[in-house]
Amino acid sequence: MKTKILFPIVAFMLFFLACDEEERGTAPGKVSVVEIIPTNGGAKIVCQLPNDPEVLFAKAYYTNTLGQELFAITSLYNDTLHIRGYNDTNEHTVQVVAVNSIGMQSEPTEVKITPLVSNIQIVKESIEITPDFGGVKISWINPAADIIYTWLTFKEEGAEESVPIYLSSSRKNESLIVRGMDTTPKEFFVMVEDFYDNTTEKVSKGVYTPIFEEEIDKSLWTLVENMSVDGNAWEGQTTNLWDGEIDYLGSNGQGSYAMISRDRNGGQLNFPLDIVIDMGQTDAILNRFTLWQRAYWHNNAAEYFYYQDENFKAFRLYTSDDRQNWTLIAEESLEDPRDSEGRVPEEYIREAIDGHNFDLPSSVNLSRFLKLSITENFGSERYVNISEMTLYGSNSNL
Repeated sequence: MKTKILFPIVAFMLFFLACDEEERGTAPGKVSVVEIIPTNGGAKIVCQLPNDPEVLFAKAYYTNTLGQELFAITSLYNDTLHIRGYNDTNEHTVQVVAVNSIGMQSEPTEVKITPLVSNIQIVKESIEITPDFGGVKISWINPAADIIYTWLTFKEEGAEESVPIYLSSSRKNESLIVRGMDTTPKEFFVMVEDFYDNTTEKVSKGVYTPIFEEEIDKSLWTLVENMSVDGNAWEGQTTNLWDGEIDYLGSNGQGSYAMISRDRNGGQLNFPLDIVIDMGQTDAILNRFTLWQRAYWHNNAAEYFYYQDENFKAFRLYTSDDRQNWTLIAEESLEDPRDSEGRVPEEYIREAIDGHNFDLPSSVNLSRFLKLSITENFGSERYVNISEMTLYGSNSNL
């Protein structure tokens, strides 16, 4: 009795599976590999998809140096698989399949690859450190332009090693300055990490002594009003330029910046817009300076105002001992990083938060008076905003 009941059930299941297989279609044919090109930390696999209109792309499965299971895909319009994430030069196996429109995969084609030395190892070897004012400059070459993370530490004689300073970049040629250090000799160490958490070994890059610098004393500064524009529009104040307070995202208009309005300056913005300062001292030495944009965006608490039309863009900086004859110190312009939809990349936002730093080719002896001449904003015909200016070097002996 049980056998009689079981036979119709088995027959029905076999029929159902056959119908299901027919509905699902046939698995695509295998991928052909045309060329294997070793790359730093991986390889490029040039594929030929099977001659099947239902096939959409090739997909590669592989396991990297750290044991992470990764995949890469092509498309109908791109025949190359980019295999990344290795930190060795050993032979590895990659499984490549074709995938059709209903997600069915072909039998895998086994491919052997041997990566070249990884990009992070190249970056590590290229790193150079040089002394700078109040710190050091660290530079490297990143030929793949991949995002990398450099760990920088230092150790003074008889002291513990510092906590790591993390530096990230995807630029091919990077040069960053790390400040906040005294003039005690320090041994510097570096380690480089990639997106996949691969790391190099930590190595010493030598002993260096940061160059002395201090902030030029702004408590002595006063505004030369009869030679300056009016920067007191709305909540702005011209003297906010040197009050030591940097505007921030959540300031809600209570932050610190100068706001130059055409309505308070003759009805139009007549560039250059000068702000003249009596520094209260002579013979201070200037090595570098930093300017900050306004951060607060009216009625937009979620986004920074950086690089928007009303922020300053280009300027000149001068010094003088008589307010009549001016010597040019620097002429600079900020890059406009906005895309066609007005979006600003994160690295430019970070630069604006930290302040735009300008290093002078050589130190400059400052006279009594300083003039900041704003020559352009990012597009507004009504306003120019600027938050703070700080000078670095050494103060004179008053």
